[in-house]
Amino acid sequence: MALQFVELHFAREPQIDFAAIKARAEAILGEDLGSPELKGAMDSFVYFHTSHLVEYAEGKIPAQTAILRCHQPIDLSRYQDVLQQSWACPDAATMLAPSQHSIALCELMTQLLEPIDRVTLFHGVLQAAVEATNPDALVFKHSQQVVRPAEYLAAAAEQPAVRPGSLNVRSFNVSNADGDRLMDTRGLHEIGLHDLQCHFRGLDPNDVAQVLFNSAVYIFENGDVIESGHTIAGVGPAPKWLCQFEDSLAPPEREVLDLNPGFPYAAGGRR
Repeated sequence: MALQFVELHFAREPQIDFAAIKARAEAILGEDLGSPELKGAMDSFVYFHTSHLVEYAEGKIPAQTAILRCHQPIDLSRYQDVLQQSWACPDAATMLAPSQHSIALCELMTQLLEPIDRVTLFHGVLQAAVEATNPDALVFKHSQQVVRPAEYLAAAAEQPAVRPGSLNVRSFNVSNADGDRLMDTRGLHEIGLHDLQCHFRGLDPNDVAQVLFNSAVYIFENGDVIESGHTIAGVGPAPKWLCQFEDSLAPPEREVLDLNPGFPYAAGGRR
């Protein structure tokens, strides 16, 4: 199931004040949160976004954000894919190396909400948790990247789409003589939108990454308004790139919006 999911990592065992996190999240979001009764030391806690009810067959249920204390030892070998795609954090491995404890935040019962609401609610609680616990590193599992907590908090006033961790542009080398490269985005599929991908050769990867990121922000802000057959502003001699829905070339398996830079820059086959 596609969900927003972030781990807060610590070299020392964190102290979690669930009540303080709730109060701060309420101040950030400008609305009251429901929660169960606090009973001594707790390993998990759920905040109920009572102003955002989701209607299911069984009735209306508030969207929720859960905090879970993790007791499993940290195994850095499980984070290699994340470390490889943490382009904005080149010292990601060094940041995670001392980690001995972690806290996980995930959203629950949110799939029927609008993407902007899902991200806003989640980041409200996440920001409060980061401020209250002072982690050493953040691992955004849904966008596959490590983020410095200080950089995340410094961007807290920005719209959710452009905060560190919300979106990521991944890059993969393709083993062939033509120097093909695949780039895609992570973070949109998990909130109910289409990620993007581009399979190309002969273009500057930094330029392609900027096209992917700008397009991802546009989709985040406006919804899935780009359809097969539409064009977007790309780069190169023919800057109108054709869009079409394709199966993702890199995991996780999902339908993505493929950006075709045209001849001679397009690589691979398409439907």
